[in-house]
Amino acid sequence: MTSMRTREWGGLEREVLRLLREQAKPVSARQLQDLFAEPVPAYTTLMTALTRLERKSVIARVEESPRKVRFSIRRSDGQDAGISMMSALDEAGDRQAALLAFAGNLDDDDVALLRAAFAGQRKKR
Repeated sequence: MTSMRTREWGGLEREVLRLLREQAKPVSARQLQDLFAEPVPAYTTLMTALTRLERKSVIARVEESPRKVRFSIRRSDGQDAGISMMSALDEAGDRQAALLAFAGNLDDDDVALLRAAFAGQRKKR
């Protein structure tokens, strides 16, 4: 019997991260499972996703005892996005072309934000 995929690739990990970011303190896998809207992932599926995110150093595993394990987020979504952007840039064959393509898609507010950040870095030196 074949099962139907209910989420796109990486969708479960993104949803886990979103839910963990919304929590004020570490939560167990069962507590996290209760936060899902339909479709609710099976416990074993959720544990697999949590283990993978832990291996990627995106979440932290807090063991209070061997049977009481909780999970929390390590980085903000802005930090995660920055890491993803740097990773994509590092993988680009032509770094300059990748930067120019990215910059060409920024709106005026994004450009102003980057200019202010660059100006702030120059003042610190």
